[in-house]
Amino acid sequence: MNINKTAYTALVAFCAAITTLVISHALSGGRAGATEPPRAAPISREELARHNSRDSCWKAIDGKVYDITTYIPQHPSPEAVLLAWCGRDASAGWHNKRPGISHSGAALKLLAGYLIGDLESISTPTPPPVAAPTPASQPDGRLLLGLAPGTYLDGRYRGSFLDRGEMQVAVQFDLRDGRLMALEYRHLAYGGIDYLALAEDAPLSPVTRQYRQVADYLNGKLLHHIFDLYHPEQMVADTDGYTGASLRTSKVISAIRDGLNRGVYQWPRE
Repeated sequence: MNINKTAYTALVAFCAAITTLVISHALSGGRAGATEPPRAAPISREELARHNSRDSCWKAIDGKVYDITTYIPQHPSPEAVLLAWCGRDASAGWHNKRPGISHSGAALKLLAGYLIGDLESISTPTPPPVAAPTPASQPDGRLLLGLAPGTYLDGRYRGSFLDRGEMQVAVQFDLRDGRLMALEYRHLAYGGIDYLALAEDAPLSPVTRQYRQVADYLNGKLLHHIFDLYHPEQMVADTDGYTGASLRTSKVISAIRDGLNRGVYQWPRE
């Protein structure tokens, strides 16, 4: 009898909690997490620019302004990716999550919950789809470098990619007049295997050779060509073997961009 009474009480409490959540969601208009309700008057570009920090992050996309401050801790990418767009028009980044690929419909639906108003006067038109990158030419990569904004000075850089505490890729490269030079791997490993220490006749040594082909391809090229690495089959031999490897060129891109974010490691000698 006491067990039934306890179960009934728990059921009533559960139903009350669900009802409270539904009412709360309805009263809030179903909005995800904007810190203020939508405005009737347009938001000026000057006001948008003032909200450019972790404590208050607004961004404009296609003429709409979104307050994503509360969403930053939930975003799967590194926090710096979102903070780079705070206080700015982020249309280019939104429509180029990957070369030529915009964010998904589900992401757009989620974004709508953070809408706080329209951007004043000229609304930003939706850019056309970006053509798929090719090793020969990829000017659209310049837009993608906006995800790690800055003026990159000549010098030596070092960066790395870690996953779950394990360093997998570490690179060193020089930047001269916007071109990558002397790119080399300081660390290349996965699952306890050090690919740089493998013998030439080791079963996995082709992976090491393929990643060195990637480095050779980038040496001497303008910085935005790092995004050519999304199509490694056009710059390495044995495509099938490469696509089945444990390491990915996206990790090399991340390591290079980490180096850019860290800044110059060593200034060039006069």
